[in-house]
Amino acid sequence: MKIRSWARFVAIICMGLLAGHSLSMMAIIGPAVTSLGPQSFVEVNSITEPTFAAIFPYFFMVLLSSLAIWWVSLLKHWKSREFLMLNLALLCFIDQLYVTYRAQVPLNNIMTTWKQSHQLPPNWEHLRTEWLAMMKYHLALSVVAFVLLLTAHHRRHKTESI
Repeated sequence: MKIRSWARFVAIICMGLLAGHSLSMMAIIGPAVTSLGPQSFVEVNSITEPTFAAIFPYFFMVLLSSLAIWWVSLLKHWKSREFLMLNLALLCFIDQLYVTYRAQVPLNNIMTTWKQSHQLPPNWEHLRTEWLAMMKYHLALSVVAFVLLLTAHHRRHKTESI
C-alpha cells in the first residue's frame, strides 16, 4: 500500500473516531451534565478531563500528521477535487485545534481547579454552558471534516499514481 493510501486510511479513521467522540460527548455526557448539580458536575469533569488531557494531544498529532502526509502527496494534483476536499477538512481540523487549545483547554483547567479548591465561582453554570457550546462546535467541525475526508477519498479519481 502506498504512503498516500496509508495516510488517507489513518486520517479517515482518526477523524471518524474524533467525530464519534464528539457525538458521544454531546449525546451522552452533555444531557447528563446539564442535569447535574455543581458538585456532581465538578466530579464528572475531574474524571473526564485527565483522560482527555493524556490521550488527545497524541491523537491530534497522529491525525494532523496523516492529513499533512496526504496533503503533501497530493500537491502534484492540486486542482483535483480530492485536494480541495482535503484542504477544507484540514481547515476544519485546524480550527478545531485552535478552539481546543485557545478556549477548551483553559476552560477545562479552570474547572479542574474547582475540585482542588472545593469552591465554585458564582457563574459556574455559565461556564458549563460555554463548555457545552464548545462541544457542539467540536461536533459540527469533526462531522463536517469527516464527511469531507470521505468525499475526498471517494472523489480521488485517477490521482493514485504515487
